[in-house]
Amino acid sequence: MSDLAPIIVPILSFGAMAAIVFVSGQYYSLQLRLQRRLPSRAPADALAGEGTLRGLAGLLARHFNEKRIGIDPARQERLRTDLLRAGHFSPYAVSYYIFARAATTVGFPLLVYILVQFFSTGIPLLTEVLLVVVAGLIGYAAPDAYLSRRQRFLARRYRQAFPDLLDLLVVCVDAGMTIEGAFSRVQNDITKRCRELGKNIELMGAEMRAGRSTVEALGALAHRLNLNEAGSFVTMLRQSIELGSDTADALRVFSDEMREKRLLRAEETANKLSVKMVIPLGLFIFPVVLLVIMLPVIINLLAALR
Repeated sequence: MSDLAPIIVPILSFGAMAAIVFVSGQYYSLQLRLQRRLPSRAPADALAGEGTLRGLAGLLARHFNEKRIGIDPARQERLRTDLLRAGHFSPYAVSYYIFARAATTVGFPLLVYILVQFFSTGIPLLTEVLLVVVAGLIGYAAPDAYLSRRQRFLARRYRQAFPDLLDLLVVCVDAGMTIEGAFSRVQNDITKRCRELGKNIELMGAEMRAGRSTVEALGALAHRLNLNEAGSFVTMLRQSIELGSDTADALRVFSDEMREKRLLRAEETANKLSVKMVIPLGLFIFPVVLLVIMLPVIINLLAALR
């Protein structure tokens, strides 16, 4: 097997690349023919503005979509929710995710196998199989790990920008605007502060224009943001609307509470710095200081003992 590997691996790699290029070329040419026949077709117009490599990747991802893979609707909805929480708002985000997961699951083991065959000699067969299996598991779990990390990162950004959103809403509502009009007015300002939060507000506005009630659209927004503060905000607005109380006063009180919470989080982070500095002090600084102090004493002691 080791003797044939330098011949078989390049042949397999070339065959796989040739198959990918052939399939993408056929599909791309089909889309171009459809574009000529149907110039008003939206996907074709979108593809015309994309770059070549990005367009080919998008075509492959849309070809191997969730319908061809056979994913059930509940799983599709969970994937779409996770991708929205991770900041991916494209209508083809689920297809991109499926294609990326298939590519990493197949590509990582193939890359590890090629590296082992070309740059390592004398490795037992069992070790090679184990490396390929571990690479496959890493490739399978990598997209989910990326989504989880991206969701945690966006949750921190949302939590920082949420009090600013409430302050702007308070100003707009005090000026006599409705909640819907206030969200529409502050969308551009929030997009400059946090693009993903602005996109979520834009989606909420599209849902309300499509006929969804304000409370339901706000609930969907809180579900996408995945923040306790957003859930409390929706509950407060629902109670204010149902009970007929002044929305501006409720927003003002809630905004003050959110700003106080943000200040408390900043103070908590600052107070944790002293504890976090213990490890680098103990590992890197304290041994050096101890060595500088004790080294002359040890040298003098050794000289006296001689």
